[in-house]
Amino acid sequence: MKNILCLFSCFFFLVSCNAQTQTGPKDLMHLKYGSEKQNTLDLYLPKTYTEKTPVVIMLHGGAWMLGGNEYTEKTSKDLRNRGFVVANVDYRYVNDSVSAKNLLRDIDDAITYVEKQAAQYHYSPKGYHMAGISAGAHLSLLYGYTTSKTVKSITALCAPSRLDDPNDINEFNKHQLVHNVELLADAKYIPGQKLGTEFTVVSPYSHIKAIPTLLFHGDADNIVPYSQSVFLYGELQKKGVKSKFVTMKGKGHDCGMNQPNSEKKVLDEITKWVELYN
Repeated sequence: MKNILCLFSCFFFLVSCNAQTQTGPKDLMHLKYGSEKQNTLDLYLPKTYTEKTPVVIMLHGGAWMLGGNEYTEKTSKDLRNRGFVVANVDYRYVNDSVSAKNLLRDIDDAITYVEKQAAQYHYSPKGYHMAGISAGAHLSLLYGYTTSKTVKSITALCAPSRLDDPNDINEFNKHQLVHNVELLADAKYIPGQKLGTEFTVVSPYSHIKAIPTLLFHGDADNIVPYSQSVFLYGELQKKGVKSKFVTMKGKGHDCGMNQPNSEKKVLDEITKWVELYN
């Protein structure tokens, strides 16, 4: 009996020691996950975590051709401070030779890199959560719905989710964004003619699969129409996908992330969603 008790004591001691080796915090900056200049990510590790801690892959906005992961640095750190492991990913801009398929490849390479680092830093080696705002939200949805990797949930803030609708193309045209969409789809939009199937292929709604999806959208968004998320949520509900749509009343394309009260509301909702489906 004493031997058995001794073995149990040793076991729990070893588990405890192992848990201590998995503590942070650590900010691992500008990690290179691929060969392209923009193939970098920042990995934020919370003060304490285990292999059961949620891992969030964060994607920045910028109309697919602006900015970098500095746009989502604060949100990434806020989620890290709530106890999540967060990889804040940068990716290439679209241009004449870089389209959505290349951006999705960047994201896949970044996630593969994060998976490989799991052994060193002792977080979960697979089964991550996607999150993003604006163009990053679009890519989170498109990647999540098309990858063969396990995605536990998706969070999308002010996401362009239907890029094959002429009415919405006209809305994008008001902000000189049609060319960005053309580069993304690797196709041309000709006014008065039916949009090519290339625009449907890069529209997340056309690839929906059963991944819990949390949507936010400001009803005063004058860049990506609020109707985009209304439509996507309707499609998710039709297909029986676990989903939630949070309208950010009176908020624009920042989805309220630049005001403390509404920012907290978004972070609270994300935290609950990720923990629910981890």
